[in-house]
Amino acid sequence: MNKYRFLYLFMGAGLTLLLSCLFAPPGLRAESTRVLVVPFTIHSDQDLTFLQKGITAMLSTRLSDPGKVLIVDQSESLEVVAELPETLDRESAAEAGRRLGVRYVAFGSLTVFGGSISTDARFVEVATNTILVSFNETGRNHGDVITHINAFAGAVNTRVFGRGQATGAAAAPPAPAATPPSPADKSQMNPEKKMFQSGGGMRIGMTDSTLDTSDEAIWRSRRFPFQINGLALADVDGDGQTETVFADDRQVMVFRSLDRKFEKVDALELDRAYTILTLDAADVNGNGRAEIFLNCRSDKFTPRVIVMEWNGTAFTAIHEKGFWFYRVSRDAKSKHTTLFGQQSRSDTVVRGPAHRLAWVEGTYQSQSIVKLPSGSSIFGMAYGDVTRDGVEDIVVFDRKDYIRVLGPGGNEEWRSYEPFGGSRTWMMTVEEYRDSQKEGYIYQDKMPDNLFWLSQRILLVDADRNGENAVLVVQNADITQGIMQRTRVFRQGRFECLVWDNVGLAGAWRTRKFSGYISDYNLGDFDNDGRNELVFAVVKRVGDPVTGEKKSYLVSWDPYRPEQQLPAEPAPVEF
Repeated sequence: MNKYRFLYLFMGAGLTLLLSCLFAPPGLRAESTRVLVVPFTIHSDQDLTFLQKGITAMLSTRLSDPGKVLIVDQSESLEVVAELPETLDRESAAEAGRRLGVRYVAFGSLTVFGGSISTDARFVEVATNTILVSFNETGRNHGDVITHINAFAGAVNTRVFGRGQATGAAAAPPAPAATPPSPADKSQMNPEKKMFQSGGGMRIGMTDSTLDTSDEAIWRSRRFPFQINGLALADVDGDGQTETVFADDRQVMVFRSLDRKFEKVDALELDRAYTILTLDAADVNGNGRAEIFLNCRSDKFTPRVIVMEWNGTAFTAIHEKGFWFYRVSRDAKSKHTTLFGQQSRSDTVVRGPAHRLAWVEGTYQSQSIVKLPSGSSIFGMAYGDVTRDGVEDIVVFDRKDYIRVLGPGGNEEWRSYEPFGGSRTWMMTVEEYRDSQKEGYIYQDKMPDNLFWLSQRILLVDADRNGENAVLVVQNADITQGIMQRTRVFRQGRFECLVWDNVGLAGAWRTRKFSGYISDYNLGDFDNDGRNELVFAVVKRVGDPVTGEKKSYLVSWDPYRPEQQLPAEPAPVEF
C-alpha cells in the first residue's frame, strides 16, 4: 500500500508541475529581460542626493515587471557604475551593460539652474549601442521631475516592452506600403544639402548660396556628429598647403580646403584611456611638417601631452610627456611662432611659469621662462608687443576670464572691465580624482566643487595691417553669468578685436553674434588662396552625460573685410 501511495504522490507532483508550466503566464516561462538603471548625474550647486536616489528608485519601479523585466540590483552594479566616465554616452553605457550581461541601460541627468529644472534621459539597447528612447523636458520645481520620470518610463514601457499597446481587433490597421520615392529634384533640394554633397560648404551672405565664388563673406562646413574641442591651421604633411586639424575627445581629423572643396585627408585616433582637451599645430622642429600638439588627460585625470607628426605614410607620436601642457603662440608683429609649456602637479592643474620650448636633441627643452600670475595658464596666453613700445608683453586670462596685460617684470599694465573667453573644457587635479574614488559610494559626486576651466586662446593679429599687434578674443555669453561654479551654459558667442590706445586695450570692432558655443578658433590661410581667414568651431549641441547626439561645424570668416566688422562698444574711460 505504501508503494502505491508513493507512486500516486509522485504522479500527482509531476502532474502539478506540468500544469503549472502549461498554464503559467507567458512572461514566467521566459527568462526575464535585465535592465541596468544608472543613477542620474546631477548638475546643481545644491546637494540633491536625495533626488538622485528618488529618481533611481522611481525609474526602477516603473520599469520593473515581475517575470518579464528585472532591474539589476544596485549592489550588483556598484563596481561597474563606479568606473563609468564622468561624461556618460551611449557607447559607455552599452559597454557597462555588456559587462553586467544586461539587455538595456537607462541613464540620464538633471540640471537645476535658477527657477528651472531640466531632465534628460536615454534608454539604450546594449547589443546595438542604439538609443531606443530619448527624453528631454523642463520644469520649474523638483515636483516636476516626478512627472518627467513617469513620462520617460511610460515611453520605454510602450515603445520597448509593448505595454499599453492595442492588440487583436482593437489594433490599428497596418500602414499601406509606401510607394517608391521619385528621384530627388536637385533644383528643389535644400541649399545646404546641395552644397555639402558637392564637397564644399555653405557660402553665407551671397545672393545665390550655390555659386562657387571666392568672394563670399562667410563659409560654413557641414555638421559633424561630435563636439570639436580643438582647432589648428598648419601644413602638417609638408605639401605646401594649409590643412585644417580638429579633434573631438579621442579622434583627430585632418581636412584640406582647396579649389573650393573641403575634403578629408586623414584621421587618427588615440587610446580610449585618453581624452583630448586642446589641440595646436606648428612646425617647431623645423623639418617642414607641422607637429600636432595634443593636451590630454587620462581617465584618472593625469595630464599628458602627446605630439604627433606625419612620417610620409601616417601620423606617429614623436614625443610624450606627463604632467605638462603645451600651447602655440604666434606674434603677428615679429612673425615669430613660439611653443610654450607649463607644468602640472598632482595637487594643482597648472603651476609656475611658462617655458619657452625648442626642439633640441630629439625632444622639447626649456630655453627660458615667462612668469605668469598665480592660477593663470598657457591655454589663455599670448606673448608679444601689444602696448606698442617695442617691448614684449604678456596677455593672459585670469581664473575669472578677465584679460590682463603684463609688462616687463610681470607688472600689470591693464585689466579688462568685463570677462571675455568662456570655455566648457575643465580639469580636476589627480588628488581630487583620487579623493572622489575613496568612498566608492554609488551616488558619489565625482566633480570637484571648484572646477579648473581651461581658458580660451588669445590671438595676436595685425588687424589694421599696420605692422602692430592687436588682440583677438572670443566672448561666449554664459547665461549663468558665472553664478554656478560647476556649470556653464553658452547659447551664443562673438569675437572682439582690441587695440592699445595708450590707456588700455579698447574695442576696435566686433563680429556678429553666432548661435552656439564657440569652442576654439585660429587664424590662417584656410582655403589656400594666399589670404588669412579666422576659422572657428561652433558647437550647436553640447554633449552631456545623457546625450548621444553632438553637433559641431566649422566657420571661415574674413576678419579684414570692413563691411563684416561691427562697431565695438566704447570702453569706460580710465585715468
